[in-house]
Amino acid sequence: MLKRKYLLGATAVLFTAFESIMFYLIHIVNAEPGNHLRYFCIIAATTFAWLTLFIRLITAKTEGEKISDILFGTSSGNLIRIAMIFTLVADYYMVALDEADNYTGVKVFLGTQLFILLHILANDNSKKGRAINIISRVFLTAAVLAIAYTILKDELDSMAIIAVIYYANLCANAIFAHRIGRGGIVLTVGLILFALCDINVGFSALNEVY
Repeated sequence: MLKRKYLLGATAVLFTAFESIMFYLIHIVNAEPGNHLRYFCIIAATTFAWLTLFIRLITAKTEGEKISDILFGTSSGNLIRIAMIFTLVADYYMVALDEADNYTGVKVFLGTQLFILLHILANDNSKKGRAINIISRVFLTAAVLAIAYTILKDELDSMAIIAVIYYANLCANAIFAHRIGRGGIVLTVGLILFALCDINVGFSALNEVY
């Protein structure tokens, strides 16, 4: 049987090639089909995440692993895979629909950050570190809400509130993701890129809505 590293390597190459092609196409097509191409990108990313689980399962016996540990172990990355499903659903509302439902999309994105938080907590071996994580994100959320109110005042609506709570938790996850050891730095980089992307989305909303 093929070794897992070869299967994962081939899958990663195909995924990278697809995303590269989509990146190119997004920048040469008109806006409307470009939105659907963006959605295809997150479909590919979600599929890739679950394919890695499938590969682990089919190679478990040769790698000396138990299937139950892969499916239910906190370090198996399944919480991140569930987070990818939430991202896929959120982008459906915000990107794939002809008329975007940003409010629903942001609420679902909050679910993405919740599962990433659970992944971080499950893989942080320090009880003190977990406590600091929870307490600091509560204070960060309160601080960002206060800043949003200062800027928006009477225009602070439910959309702005849920977006601020989401963004505060995204930033907190980016700050604490490095603590999980294996894969933590990669997750941190990904979340930082996620946060930078959402800064642009937020500025766009400030100009158009607020």
